[in-house]
Amino acid sequence: MNFTPVIARSKATKPSITTLWIASLAFAMTMGGMASVSLAAPATIDFTVTMSEAANVTGCPANCPRIAVTVDGQTRYAEYSAGTGSSSLTFSYAPTIGDLDLDGVTLTSPIDLNGGTITDLNGNAITDLAYTAPDTSGIKIDYPSLSMDFITDADGRYTINGTAYNDLSSFLGAAGGSFTRASTATYFDSTGTLQTAASGEPRFDHDPITHAPKGILIEESRTNKLLFSQQIETSTTKWAVSNTTLTLSAIPSPIQSTMAYSVNENTNNTTHYFQSGTYTLSDTNNTISAFVKTNGRSSIGFKTNANGITTNCIFDLSTGTVSSLGTYLSATITPINNGWWRLSATFNPSAGSGVSTWVGIQLYDDSNNSVYAGDPTKGIYATGFQWEHGSFPTSYISTTGAAVTRQADMLTMPTGGWHDSARGTMFAQASIPHMGGANSPRTASLDDATNNNRINLLINDGGADQSYAQIYNLGTNLFNSIIGTYTQNTNFKQGIAYANNNTISAFNGVLGSLDVSVSIPTVSQLSIGRHAIGTEILNGNIQNLRYYPTRVSNTQLQLLTQ
Repeated sequence: MNFTPVIARSKATKPSITTLWIASLAFAMTMGGMASVSLAAPATIDFTVTMSEAANVTGCPANCPRIAVTVDGQTRYAEYSAGTGSSSLTFSYAPTIGDLDLDGVTLTSPIDLNGGTITDLNGNAITDLAYTAPDTSGIKIDYPSLSMDFITDADGRYTINGTAYNDLSSFLGAAGGSFTRASTATYFDSTGTLQTAASGEPRFDHDPITHAPKGILIEESRTNKLLFSQQIETSTTKWAVSNTTLTLSAIPSPIQSTMAYSVNENTNNTTHYFQSGTYTLSDTNNTISAFVKTNGRSSIGFKTNANGITTNCIFDLSTGTVSSLGTYLSATITPINNGWWRLSATFNPSAGSGVSTWVGIQLYDDSNNSVYAGDPTKGIYATGFQWEHGSFPTSYISTTGAAVTRQADMLTMPTGGWHDSARGTMFAQASIPHMGGANSPRTASLDDATNNNRINLLINDGGADQSYAQIYNLGTNLFNSIIGTYTQNTNFKQGIAYANNNTISAFNGVLGSLDVSVSIPTVSQLSIGRHAIGTEILNGNIQNLRYYPTRVSNTQLQLLTQ
């Protein structure tokens, strides 16, 4: 007696979520196709076979009838799980850790009895178990062994081998990892307010305008040399005025629970500016920054006296542009909130280190003239001055009577049961707000705590700003894939899929060239947002990091990074 099995739609359920990348849902399927579904938490995926009349199933658990499911070229099985004695039989596929199929799984007809039986209620075997496979392109599998999602919830979602954690601390405790930073540090919270994180507290950063989460902030160590960075008044003896006045205003600054200073010009027909005390330069790359808001004057400039030569970099607060770079190497203007901007400019002293220099802000009239008769009702609001060694600004460091150093963020975890020593796939999504330094910021590195053995994802910050994937084995660079160009302050996606003599990388959906001569090094840890020995740090935000203990196909790596 023959029955015609038909794969039909199961009712979707919504059980509790216990892992990050496989959704705990029973998926409904129809012959005409289904909506696209990406799995995001652990569970089985159920397929319902509707028979023309009731049927019995035998052989389980050792010999369950099953349906073959192709996942990225690998054969998995949806085994019979429920429904015997009825006309609706359920087959369940439990994804294997490492499964990745972003263009949809496929089913293979017929049902495989696998040593079991499917009969009618009288015991007659059903011999025709063929079916027309429905459209399963919407069932997408993404089940890494390690997942770090830094933008979900207030402090991220994390999984390791199918177990989920709702905060970074408990995740690192379970995985044996660590996050350290031996100082306080600042970041923007979900309201766009500049907050201070305690020593050792990770910073989950946000866009100060849109309030969208940007991920965990990983930065190198920097020192703010400017004293009284928020108390910019002459009583500190570290700030001086020239044809301007400095008074504490009632205008809230972008820094939590602080007020900005009002800088107003006088009526003299001359230049109008204020400046810091004098400091000795000991390096070449100097970056100054400040939070500024217009109070009638929109054209202002950074002013330095490096080696006795006054240089100016001019910003337009009405258009958010750098209107003149002057003799500065680079400059940025970034919107903060409520009309505030963060301005930065990088310069070198003309005579090298050991030069005594001050920095300040000069006001310009509506025609960009530096010399004019001032209007005491016009000026700017300012706070949060910073002077640091580096070719770009980093997060704000508050000072009073002494220079303050923000220590580096260090996020590391040892390899363990989530890692395969012979093969793997590593994926990262990140952003870097400022480029142009001498180093190459690392997104992630599987390494042995040295430079000799490592698998790196990075951006080359030497002017080309290209995406790199590298493999070093015993100190020799065996794989050096360069793909595309990165635009600063935008999200990018990088990935590398590797095995001995079979390695490839991808950047923003573009595949590199396959390398068939790479031997995989022995590694012992995952360094996140930095190089193996703590140098060449990202100085940016990581949104997602995933690892799969398998060498996924080229197609899946490309889809993963799109």
